[in-house]
Amino acid sequence: MLEKILPQTVLAVLREKLNLEKLYEIRLRSQKPVMLNYCGRYLYLTPDGASEDGDKAYVLDRKAVENIVFRASEHSLYVFNEQIKQSFITIAGGIRLGICGELVIENGAVKTVKNFTSVNVRIPHEVKNCSLNCFKYIADKQIYNTLIVSPPGAGKTTWLRDVACQLARLSPPPNILILDERGEIAAVSAGVAQLDTGPTGDVMTNCGKGYGFEQGIRSMRPDVIITDELANPADVEAAAGAIAAGVKIIASTHAFDHLDLNLKPAFESVLKKRLFSRFVVLSNRRGPGTCEGVYDEQFGRVY
Repeated sequence: MLEKILPQTVLAVLREKLNLEKLYEIRLRSQKPVMLNYCGRYLYLTPDGASEDGDKAYVLDRKAVENIVFRASEHSLYVFNEQIKQSFITIAGGIRLGICGELVIENGAVKTVKNFTSVNVRIPHEVKNCSLNCFKYIADKQIYNTLIVSPPGAGKTTWLRDVACQLARLSPPPNILILDERGEIAAVSAGVAQLDTGPTGDVMTNCGKGYGFEQGIRSMRPDVIITDELANPADVEAAAGAIAAGVKIIASTHAFDHLDLNLKPAFESVLKKRLFSRFVVLSNRRGPGTCEGVYDEQFGRVY
């Protein structure tokens, strides 16, 4: 899908000079050098590939940046406006474009975004068995309510995807509901998942957490719900309601580590009630998805 959205000059270098399996992000900013997250390092894109030297880096003008957004939206911005209002577009293959620009506010709410100035193209990767070294601490004699914790870009979504595959190998395998709010976990396109989430996963795409937890439990009777980015009190409350209904939850959130959760007001109630029994902390220290530790409900280290 990159060929449908990127300028040919950029695309040619990516294909001819770099290994796309090691490419995680492409950051394109109006009147600024193009940068890559390549092999876990931020480098400039030059005619020779990825470089620490920005003198020869490609620089895109505002029109080129806007064209990337137009192509990603298939030249129908209004069709993607609900996503654009949240500053992203997800396209086939689970590729997500983070978007910066001028917000249009109407009656105190974001109506749309215009005059795009920056695009961050985030490229998903399937890393088979990346969760395996910690999996027994998530699902041993039982499946634990688990929160995956890490800063942005440290592999939470990749981990969640692999956990779904590992759970499907249990005997008997649980019914898994994947709430893929931004289309990144399974990357469903035209009714077909582009990324592997295992044979027992049912996927709801583009649904908010509240709707997904409530209606998903009613309609699909899951044993486990997997979802990404619990970001606000409403998300956390919906997850807590599902736990109270007897469904196991494996979710993710942004924080530096498990201790930083104490600084997030949205998690105050669930931490006090100890609704999550496991906290898996990830980092970029040795590349995305580095497991820094697994902790129990009292923040005692178990791995």
